[in-house]
Amino acid sequence: MSQVTLAPGAEANGLALMIAGLIEQNLADAPKKRADFTRMRGRVAIVAEDAGVAVTLVFDGGRLEVHDGITGMPDVTVRADSDDVVALSQVELTRRFALPDPRGAHTSTVLTRSREGKIKVYNALAHPALVLRLTRLMSVG
Repeated sequence: MSQVTLAPGAEANGLALMIAGLIEQNLADAPKKRADFTRMRGRVAIVAEDAGVAVTLVFDGGRLEVHDGITGMPDVTVRADSDDVVALSQVELTRRFALPDPRGAHTSTVLTRSREGKIKVYNALAHPALVLRLTRLMSVG
């Protein structure tokens, strides 16, 4: 059984398919990401405002269920245009601590878009470990 599953109805949501596929591929390609994945618990809503779609990622200690729309009460919510959601997966990480590398071109772009209010992350300060692990899990770098 896959550790990443789509909830009923999510198969019609392109964003849900993309994120589920990205996370499955990252787990297969980078076994180091599994440690973060198994420690993740909580709900993350991702809203692609320009496309009018949203997903909720429900992490439960080594399992992820991807839902269509916002379900339940998210611990963290990310709101951005679809191009910026994709850009989040291209954030470069430092080699030593696997933190976002501000010297990276993609990371710099994401930080600029965040400062401009184009990428909004709600409740990040209340759930820093969840946000950091999500960043590492989604990063293809």
